[in-house]
Amino acid sequence: MPSMAQRRAYLNGEPPAWRGTEPYWIMIGFRQAAATAIDALLIRRLAPLAAGDWRASAVLFAPHPDDETLGCGGLVAKKIAAGADVRFVFVTDGSASHAGHAAAGRLRERREDEARAAVSRLGADAGRATFLRLPDGRAREHIPEIAAAAASLLAIWQPECVLIPHRLDPTPDHVAVHAGVSAALRDHGQTVVVLEYPIWLWYHWPWVRLRSSVPGLTAAAIRQTLTSAAGLRLLSAFNAMAFVADASEAKCAALAAHASQMSKPADNPNWVTLPDLSDGDFVRRLLADHELFLRRVVNPRG
Repeated sequence: MPSMAQRRAYLNGEPPAWRGTEPYWIMIGFRQAAATAIDALLIRRLAPLAAGDWRASAVLFAPHPDDETLGCGGLVAKKIAAGADVRFVFVTDGSASHAGHAAAGRLRERREDEARAAVSRLGADAGRATFLRLPDGRAREHIPEIAAAAASLLAIWQPECVLIPHRLDPTPDHVAVHAGVSAALRDHGQTVVVLEYPIWLWYHWPWVRLRSSVPGLTAAAIRQTLTSAAGLRLLSAFNAMAFVADASEAKCAALAAHASQMSKPADNPNWVTLPDLSDGDFVRRLLADHELFLRRVVNPRG
């Protein structure tokens, strides 16, 4: 049996002395088994999306370019394939993702181009993308602007469904987009199905290892592991699911379009990518066979 020190080393992602030993693989199996067990409980508890949800016109609000794919790219690809009209609103400009490695203006332009390419790979026309261009990392300072923009777009487009970050997603820009769009929806007056999608809500054990080489993410994973009771509290965080394994090719292609987030430049090995996070655990979780949602109806009739 591994010692307590060995267990801690594994949970922190650094078991160099015993990586090739049987106890190491037992501990890997324990984390994977825990994730599989909680996933199975979630899937059994959740209702599949209603048939109407797949065909409903929709507006997807993404805090940053790539969130549209990571959070609900499979659902969106299948909705578009079914004939649904889907529009994409990118709230921040994404220009702070690699501060110190790329000029903000150049990164802003690149990420908008990548977002348009991702939208196309999900099956929609690139013209379906709208960019609010609020400053990346500072959306909480602009919640009234988010609400006003969302209210205007909802009034013009009159969608049947709106997709927004999950209320428990912990990153500040995601919190701000949830708050701003939710305020607009309350004042919209029309009946709308809201699907709240998780992204960073998954960033904790057992879905990702606790230790990360990316500054700040080890503490984030530990904090969220404690907050979520190692995933058990997520059992009440969702009420609907979508099977998206049959849309994995489109989702992976759309994610690859975000090359600034997925690939290191040849001349900059310090450029952090999504696959770097917890040695790829995070991306693997977001490419699972099911996407989970908190589904609710605002302004219901009658």
